[in-house]
Amino acid sequence: MSRRRVLVAVAALCVLACAGLLFPAVQKVREAAARMTCQSHFKQLALALHMCADSAGGSFPQGTRTDASLPPERRWSWYLAVLAQWSDLDEPGVVRRSDPTCGPGDPRNGAAVSARFRHLICPSSGEYVRDENGEHWKSPTPLTHYVGVAGVGADAAELPPEHPRAGVFGYDRRTSLKDGFPDGTSNTLLLIETANEPGHWAFGGRATVRAFEPRAAPYIGPGRPFGGLHNGGPVLTGERLHTCTAALADGSVRSLTRATAPEVLEALATAGGKEELPAAW
Repeated sequence: MSRRRVLVAVAALCVLACAGLLFPAVQKVREAAARMTCQSHFKQLALALHMCADSAGGSFPQGTRTDASLPPERRWSWYLAVLAQWSDLDEPGVVRRSDPTCGPGDPRNGAAVSARFRHLICPSSGEYVRDENGEHWKSPTPLTHYVGVAGVGADAAELPPEHPRAGVFGYDRRTSLKDGFPDGTSNTLLLIETANEPGHWAFGGRATVRAFEPRAAPYIGPGRPFGGLHNGGPVLTGERLHTCTAALADGSVRSLTRATAPEVLEALATAGGKEELPAAW
């Protein structure tokens, strides 16, 4: 092989090597940006929920709205209350066009529930893309990856507010900021993200309210009940650090990881379980 061909081959190998090193770095930057956007969504939602509490005597909204004779999964979700407070988000005029006296599945609410909100989905999911050709959505159904935390156990959303396994969101309960948090608002989960069968933002039930069920632990990561959207991007060595964005009842936003112990997450899921939490959870 001639000297020139050797130099060309070496140069090509160097380019390929640099590209191989650059790709993971670019992916990590993109994932970091998506995670920051996701955290911003949570901060805005938490603020809107506190505004809901301010306008409703100091209590967070119920997990579901509308006639209690309907099953929870056929009632309006708590997002309708959030949209009423978050006017910048409700550009489609969902609140104005909705009829809260009947469920979101009623034909009279067809136009309202067809609205899509990019602030209710995780940017890492690929559900929403905006380019020079406009907005594109992957799913035919409007979704949310952000759910209210009901507490611990399959029946958590149906428990009374004073129950030690009850979290912030119950189908027929409100949690008072004044006396509904024996554990403290900074130690109680308000919202958490999930890639596990995300549901329609307008409907109650599992679509927008979920509990930590011990039989499903561990809780965070791909294929697990929560998280599964942020994997830190490609890595050359070691394992990916799967993270999960969550908002606490005091309005702060945290990143949990798959290393967060199940018992810690269960303690955070309750508003008055009086569990002991490690100092650096």
